[in-house]
Amino acid sequence: MVKWVWSTEEQRIEITAEYGDKINTALETDSLRRFDGERYGSGTKRKFNDVLRNWFHFQGVEWEPEFTFSDDAPRNQPDPFRKDELKQIWEASLTYKSIPSYNNLSPDERDRWKAHLAQEFGIPKEDVRPADWDRINNCWKIPSLIRTARSQGWRPDLVGRLEVDWYDPDEKTIYIPEGEAPKNDASWRAELTAEGAQTLDKWLMQRELRELYDGRDEIWLTREGNPYSSGTLNDLLRNLLEEAGIEDRGRNLVWYSFRHAIGTFLYAEYKDREIVAEQLRQKSKEAASKYIHPVPELKREAANIL
Repeated sequence: MVKWVWSTEEQRIEITAEYGDKINTALETDSLRRFDGERYGSGTKRKFNDVLRNWFHFQGVEWEPEFTFSDDAPRNQPDPFRKDELKQIWEASLTYKSIPSYNNLSPDERDRWKAHLAQEFGIPKEDVRPADWDRINNCWKIPSLIRTARSQGWRPDLVGRLEVDWYDPDEKTIYIPEGEAPKNDASWRAELTAEGAQTLDKWLMQRELRELYDGRDEIWLTREGNPYSSGTLNDLLRNLLEEAGIEDRGRNLVWYSFRHAIGTFLYAEYKDREIVAEQLRQKSKEAASKYIHPVPELKREAANIL
């Protein structure tokens, strides 16, 4: 694996998580091959993933491959969400977590939330009562994360890196500095939808009230105060799928399924891989192809034809 990195990228002593992702993708696309030019078997690919996962665990880095393999199956590629499922996940996110309970807040935290509720209700801060906590029962942290991921297909590593100062509320864009995006060294701007920007604006107002974020730059943190990772995002997604009543039915529904849904539906709409590559920040149309899946409607049409 190190030799492959040297031959395709640059000579490095250490394999970082970024290069782990590149190796994983190369295994999935069969661009990483045996010395005789033949493809690696699925069982060998699984072992490569295991080696990388153990290496990063030893380094104290949480890493999960986008593509997984097993001894008896060629690959376990993420499946895209259906359009109705994307709507269900969004709706589940709106009620996933409420604002903190009045009784669970410290005096300082309670004072912060009183100021926020006073602004929300247009009343003096001293008039805010415990009953007002029940009048606003929505935290915008998870909705803002889901809404922006649904349109941008954030990779897990990027979710953990996104910073408040990168967001321009006037332009409704998030500026990704050079070298910060996984698998992409160039800087770029992620243009948010109007609803995505609105939910993010609401979350950033609430974020200022939480002691957990004092002195921190990240837009989103877990309840433990850690940046989100592949593991914690997949845990969150599983909870949302359960709340939404979405069953996998043999599909591999993971955080990367947002990216695969974007690629699938963009291609179904425009029939242009270049548009998919641009939206998902892929370097080529060929690289974007792995995110394109046959949509159920086309499968039914094919079945009817046959």
